[in-house]
This record gives sequence, structure tokens and C-alpha cells, in this order.
Amino acid sequence: MIVDARTYTVSPGQMPAYLKHVEENGYPLQKKHGYELAGYFTVETGELNKAVHYWKYESAAARQEIRASLAADPEWAEYLKVGRAMLTHQENRLLTATDVVEPFAFMGNGSPKGFVDERTYSITYAQVPNYVEVTKALASPIIKDAGWQLLGYFSSVTGRISQVVHLWYWDSHAQREELQAKATADPRWPIYQAGNGHRVIDQHNRYLLPTSFSPIK
Repeated sequence: MIVDARTYTVSPGQMPAYLKHVEENGYPLQKKHGYELAGYFTVETGELNKAVHYWKYESAAARQEIRASLAADPEWAEYLKVGRAMLTHQENRLLTATDVVEPFAFMGNGSPKGFVDERTYSITYAQVPNYVEVTKALASPIIKDAGWQLLGYFSSVTGRISQVVHLWYWDSHAQREELQAKATADPRWPIYQAGNGHRVIDQHNRYLLPTSFSPIK
């Protein structure tokens, strides 16, 4: 699976209008041409006025074919005229799924206070495979026992390479605090940190709020 993770910066004050335009005019066209949306979010913490969306494809070739089909649709050109006027910046990165978890097999609980913690870790050059293997062997049992809910675990293909991106779903901030404390108090946690911590160069996260039309809720 290839995932196209996109972040669009929306002009201040334009987010409600932009999301309405996407939901009513853009997303239906994308579905018509074979796009599969995993999640569509706004950013709660950190970078404000951001729309973040995750699209999944069987392969890079399938992505290229689907995008070409949409681009040839005259209705898409009309959609872009309105949508782009509300944006100030666009960026994307392609990710490939790891086998830490089946990607998007779990799509949230529909919690009214639910959110996604998107985490991006920069890993020492050529160490991503080792980092993923240690995560599977040492971290996965701990977080499973603690009740964490993983949406997907990916490595970067484009943009800043040697990165891992993981998406965690939380029913509330209170749940996140409780279950993170439970995991870090596990006597196995320091062993995991010793096995993988030296491979991490940098860490970045942001909290994402699902939109009304996001499959991840």
C-alpha cells in the first residue's frame, strides 16, 4: 500500500468554507475516479489552519492512473478554481505501510472527543528497517497490553526520507494520558527505549481532529 499524506494550508477564516467545498464538490469527484480516503482532518495543536488528508492506493502506479483520470475531468478543473483560491500552501509525502499493523484496519471509535496523534520520527540513515523490527518485537506487546489504538505505521518514500510515521487514535485527551502512563510504567518500556532510542534523531507530532466526512472518526 502507498499512502499520499497531504497537508494544505488554508487562509485564516476560510477553513469552514474550504471543508464544505471539499465535502460537497471535491470528495464526490475523487470517489468517482477511484480515490480512497482514509482520513481528513484539521490540526488542533501546532500548525494551525491546516487540512490534513490521507489517501490510500494499491501502488504508486495505481495512484498515477487514478490521478490522471481525475485531472482529465472538466468538473475537477472547476472545483480547483474555487478550492485553490482558499489555499496558501500545499505539500505532500508518500508513505509505504510497514507490517507493524495492518494499515487502516481500525478506523476509530467515533468518539465525540476522539482525535488522532500523528507522530513523525526521523531515524538514523539506513536504520528504519531495524527500528521497525525492534518496535514490533519490543514496543508492540507493551502498547497492546496498555490499550493503545494504532491506525497505521508507515515509512517515508518521498520528502524527508528515513522517517517513520505512526497514527494513534485516542477517544479523549484523558484516555491518552492514562494509557500513555500505563505503557511507560511497564517494566518492559525501558528495555524498548534502550533498544531503539539511539536510532531516533528527531520527533514531531500534531493532534488531528476528524472532519464530518472523514472515514476515520
